[in-house]
Amino acid sequence: MTNQPLTVVQNASPQLTIVTSLCGSGTCPTVYKTDRDTYLVQGYTVTARDAGLDLPAGEQLVEIPAEIFAQAMKAIN
Repeated sequence: MTNQPLTVVQNASPQLTIVTSLCGSGTCPTVYKTDRDTYLVQGYTVTARDAGLDLPAGEQLVEIPAEIFAQAMKAIN
């Protein structure tokens, strides 16, 4: 497996399906399932510096409410 972002590894954009969202429309914290057998999380950007981490190129942190994580786990199990 490579450490490159999926957009570099895969040429086509993923097809997304909403797993769960706090507002139902995808305009707030949302978890998506892709056709690549992966998940995308929409949330609030947190810088690596603010979190005290050193992230590799192509990665970033996203903070999501615990409630949406719990809902997503229920939806995918």
